[in-house]
Amino acid sequence: MNIDEQFESFLAELGVEMEQPDDQRYSGDSIPEISIFQASRDHYGVFYRLDIIDQRPEMRVMVPVDKGDAKTDIYLVRLGQRSPLNSSFASLSVYEGSGPYEQGREATLQHLLYAVAEMMKQLFWAGDVQTLSFPPEIEVYPVLVYSEKRPSRRKLR
Repeated sequence: MNIDEQFESFLAELGVEMEQPDDQRYSGDSIPEISIFQASRDHYGVFYRLDIIDQRPEMRVMVPVDKGDAKTDIYLVRLGQRSPLNSSFASLSVYEGSGPYEQGREATLQHLLYAVAEMMKQLFWAGDVQTLSFPPEIEVYPVLVYSEKRPSRRKLR
């Protein structure tokens, strides 16, 4: 059993069901070009991780829950495939500009990521996490979600 399977088994023992996005091109092993952590101003206890991965913006929403040992549900939010903003990130990532442009590239990507993340947050909260029904401009995947189904717990020795 590889480490991913071991981790999934461990989480199942805690009553947490780990799901993977259906998108075959998604790889959790990609290294973020930019990564930002942010506490929610509007939702108590919620945290966001904002990333640019494979030249696309991604947001992980960490929502506190009252059940399970982890007490947190995590959702992966991505812009829909047809969003014109995806190509903006790709274009900025591959463009090779002048020295001054290159010096400001990371700050520009951070500001662009902040702006797009605000829209992604609004779209996420306009949806329903119970039914996984969200506006078509975003794709939402449950990554770590508490499940009522609890396998029998083993005693630790």
